[in-house]
Formats: sequence, structure tokens, C-alpha cells
Amino acid sequence: MEEKNYNTDANILSFTGERYVPEIRGNIELEHLHRYLLACKAIAGKCVLDIASGEGYGSALLAQTAHKVTGVDISQEAISHAQAKYQAKNLQYLLGSCSAIPLGDASVDAVVSFETIEHHDEHEAMMREIKRVLRPGGLLVISCPDKLEYSDKPNNYNEYHIKELYRDEFIKLLGLHFKNHSIYGQRVVYGSAIFCEDRSCPIESYKLADKSLSAVPGLSHALFLIALASDVELPFLASGMLEQPINESELVKWTVGECGQQLAKRDQQLAERDQQLAERDQRIKALINSNSWHITAPLRWLAKKIKPNK
Repeated sequence: MEEKNYNTDANILSFTGERYVPEIRGNIELEHLHRYLLACKAIAGKCVLDIASGEGYGSALLAQTAHKVTGVDISQEAISHAQAKYQAKNLQYLLGSCSAIPLGDASVDAVVSFETIEHHDEHEAMMREIKRVLRPGGLLVISCPDKLEYSDKPNNYNEYHIKELYRDEFIKLLGLHFKNHSIYGQRVVYGSAIFCEDRSCPIESYKLADKSLSAVPGLSHALFLIALASDVELPFLASGMLEQPINESELVKWTVGECGQQLAKRDQQLAERDQQLAERDQRIKALINSNSWHITAPLRWLAKKIKPNK
């Protein structure tokens, strides 16, 4: 399988296609960082492979808790950038792809793959390659957008996504290659939220639809699905939030500015209406004062007299 590379010639320091860099702020920052922070808990002390490491920030985060991390990406530019920017004794970056991982058989304890699987259409080949490099009992931490929530919504087309998966397709794929798996749902609420969807999880979300309430385990309408998969018992990761502070002074400034613009617009509309009324009054006054108005005054008086007689 030859994986398509959309970003080899693009500037890695900018947001090109689906590449994220830490300089970007907003929802995408919370989503990406939260995934890697969650994975840091699961791979502590392990030898880890990070597939599609991109700019390298995620692999560097994993290296803070892992024994060793290897980031793999199909872009030589991305690899060169990561090697220069993130340097640690337990961290390396290699050129490769999810269909041709440049590591030996049974060489890592865990594989991390965030927002990669939707960028190609040979998912089975990717899973087989992951199983090849994983040691017995190894752990996979993988994410993908839920097609139902991501692309089936109006105006949500992503040109860089080759083949997205629905929730049941994602779960089926994991079940074909691993004995055990658990799903965590993620979406941006106030911050980024990731909740476990296991039935034993005490967290429930509620959604209102057609004037009826229903409860779901984990996070309702999760935009992204994050899975832990292994042939042995899975670790349990705590559900939680990654919050981003709101600059209230900026919020107030924006609100006041917005209100000021609305008031100015209203004042302008009122002034235009007053001008139109003044012009109308002038036309009426001019008509009343005109010669024709005075000449026809007796006729109007006579008409008023005749009407009551009728």
C-alpha cells in the first residue's frame, strides 16, 4: 500500500492540510493536546511508537512518561523539523508510514495513532502492521472521527479525509485484531472533554431531542472516538477535561464593542428614518402652500357641505 502524502511540500510551520502545530490556538489545540496527555497515562514506562508524528510535539509529550518513543511520519520535512525542535535521549523520529513501519517485529510495547486512519483507505493493512510491531500483550491507543458526527452533518466536508469510519465500523475493525477494546468519546465543550463509554463508568450525559430526554454513558454526540485495544486486560483511564482559560477582559471588551456597533447601527437607522419623515413633511407643507391648494379651497369646502346632505 502506498500512503498518500498531502503535506511533503508544505511549510510544516503552518497549518497545512491535517497537520497541527502548537502555535495554533482554539478547539483543535484542546483536542490534540488532550489526546496525547491521555495517552501519556497509558504508556508510562513503555517503548512506544507514535504513528504520523507530524511536527513532533506529540511524541515529545509521550517521551516525558515513556521509556522510549519513536515518531514515524511520511514527510521528510516533518521528520527533519521534529529532529531539530525536540531532542531527548529517549526520543527519535524516523521516516516511514503506517503501511511500512521502519521497526522490527515485536519491538514496542505500545502504539499511538491519533487522527491517522481516516487519511487512507487500507485500514486492514495498517492494523496488521501495528500488530506486527507490537509485543505480545501490547497496547494500541488510536483515534478517529465518528463519521456520523463529523461528516454526515451539513457543511462538514473534509477534503483530506479519504475514508472515515462510523462507530460500529471502528469497533468492528478493532475487534478483528484485538481481544479487548474500550471506547472513549471526545468533543469540545467548554474545554476538550474525553469520557469513557464503558457501562460501568459512573459518568452519564443527557441529550434533549424532540422534547424527550435520554441518557448515554460517556459523552453524547462525541465528535472523535478514542480506543484502547489489546489482547490482555486494558488499563482504565480517568475521564476528564482539558480547559483553556478565558480572558474575561477580552470577552468584556468584545461584548462592549459589539454592543457599541449595534447601537451605532440603530442610531443610523433612526437618523435615516427621521430624515425621511422630515422630507415627507416638507413635501406635504409645500403642497398645502401651493397655489393649486388655495385655488381649490372653495371646491373642497363645497364638497364637505354636500356630503352631510347626502
